[in-house]
Amino acid sequence: MAQRNILKEAAKVCQRVRGVHLTFAAPAIIEMLAPELDYVYLDGEHGCFTPHDIAAHCVAAERWGLTTIARVPENASGVITNFLDRGVNGIMVPHVESVAEAKRAVEAVYFAPLGDRSFGSGRPTYLSFKDKFAHMQECNANMALCLMIESRAGLDAVAELAAVEGVDFLTFGPNDLASSLGHPGDPGHPEVKRAMEEATKRINAAGKYTREQFMHYGWINEVLTAGLKQFIGAR
Repeated sequence: MAQRNILKEAAKVCQRVRGVHLTFAAPAIIEMLAPELDYVYLDGEHGCFTPHDIAAHCVAAERWGLTTIARVPENASGVITNFLDRGVNGIMVPHVESVAEAKRAVEAVYFAPLGDRSFGSGRPTYLSFKDKFAHMQECNANMALCLMIESRAGLDAVAELAAVEGVDFLTFGPNDLASSLGHPGDPGHPEVKRAMEEATKRINAAGKYTREQFMHYGWINEVLTAGLKQFIGAR
């Protein structure tokens, strides 16, 4: 049966949850940090993961009751299906700029009637599903979808994107957004910060929240660097 989706529940009420952001394969990190976590974030766009890696991380997270969400490299049905069949509980779609693109993501992430997700073997657990339709609907109820706003066009469309059925929450890609707004390499620029603040208000007015409002996480690269400096001292 589908596992409880902590992120989907938290997104409805803006409840604070904690996670770790992984950019490389390390299932042992999940086991080490699990008691402190609610979810695991796998960066499938800029990170380094094979399909086997994704499955291994999902198994580790499931053992601890953690929700696994993955940023996919592109908004394509085949790509998204590959991540879902490995066992992730949520999909984060990058570079969304229009309602048509948002609906394309919904189609790929959810089974019918909400979407058009392909049903395949995925992990071997599917062999135990006696009622496939019931399983598909349970998967829909426990799947989270997040859209990433990373351009001026995305900012202009945030209210409409937030209103698309099946979208649970939105987030920003500050670095790409900064480039789109004319400030490459400066995500902390006042114009970029102001644009995200204004977009967040419109998203909230549409009845949704942003990742930044309720998802707190440690980026594993920074966690490792900070930990090393704590134990051996900074140069």
